[in-house]
Amino acid sequence: MTLLTDDRHILVGDIPNWLTSMISRCPTPDTDTAATDWAHTAQHWIHCWAAAAGRPVPTMYEALDRFVATMRAEGDLSENQIAQVCHAVDPGRAPSLAEGIGAATERFLWRVRPWILLWISFAHWTVSWCTHRQRGHLLFLARDMLTTYLTARRLHQKTPSGLDIRLAHASRSDHGTLSDVLGLRTGEQYRPGRVALVDSGCYGTVMSRLAGQLDPAAVPEDEAACLFFFSRNPRIFGYLNYLLSPSILELDVAGTDVADFVIYAGDVLEAMPKPYRVVRSNGVLTTELQDLLTFCLGMAVLKEVDDFSVAGPPVTVPQAQRRALELYAAYAHAGRSRMLADSLLFHAPAPQQLPDSYGFASLDYQSFPPQNEIFGSAPG
Repeated sequence: MTLLTDDRHILVGDIPNWLTSMISRCPTPDTDTAATDWAHTAQHWIHCWAAAAGRPVPTMYEALDRFVATMRAEGDLSENQIAQVCHAVDPGRAPSLAEGIGAATERFLWRVRPWILLWISFAHWTVSWCTHRQRGHLLFLARDMLTTYLTARRLHQKTPSGLDIRLAHASRSDHGTLSDVLGLRTGEQYRPGRVALVDSGCYGTVMSRLAGQLDPAAVPEDEAACLFFFSRNPRIFGYLNYLLSPSILELDVAGTDVADFVIYAGDVLEAMPKPYRVVRSNGVLTTELQDLLTFCLGMAVLKEVDDFSVAGPPVTVPQAQRRALELYAAYAHAGRSRMLADSLLFHAPAPQQLPDSYGFASLDYQSFPPQNEIFGSAPG
């Protein structure tokens, strides 16, 4: 791994190995009690953060304040959602920073764990589909797809599929060349055959741009496949949209908008704390660590996902459907049950009004009810 020690940046091409190394060194639960010492685990991540970031370790109050500032800067959540996340992780009065972050981590993971099965099932389905369809190259868009990317790599290690699995750090705010977003070394080239692009989802502006960079002259059958966890674009596949399609057919006519839950599920995935952010340093895409609490929560989530991937067999589609319906039930009835409300990270999806900055009109498609209502692309 190349660490730019002058300003503590990590090249985007080194992120996969860096993440894998960090996760492998995390303390494991006690083998006798199967219990996790959250303060001990938090102390490990605090030490890792201080060593890599080169910044003073904050107080718990400062850590919470910077955590909120990071959520606002990321722009994934509304102010109401941010307030609800803060309530969910609030550790109260903790005797030490490690105990405070440990308590926040335990509270956060308690609300996140039910979703992990869905994320892992998406990774399993994606790898299986690409193998069956002879799409030999998978590009997972970072940072939202870190959980799915790590699962796909674990699955590939268990049962080698011959797939070339990579991270692409493409975004709306800074979409560089293909070499930039893949973190290729000088002189290194990437000339994939049939490729699939995998992202958390939404409208597809970043996906469309990246697909055009891969092979602008590709014939239709060799164009990049686009796989979303959830889709607000009726022309782009959404795993959760299809997973819940029987319920959408059954419940939508009864006056229940399951499509809102699909968008909510996407918000939950995109709200997962990212251990690092992408910046430009001397014209090169690099990364730097986030604030302490965001880093600790982000690494804790990735560790949970990795442990689940290592321990369990592939998740079947029926299993994923059952879990999605269980989560939908909690979401739908949270307003009438304090217990269900407390199990959620936040209580409603982000506003559905289409932002002009997405460049949605340039995607050149028409959609009509009920398709645009089901996918949540109709303003509302």
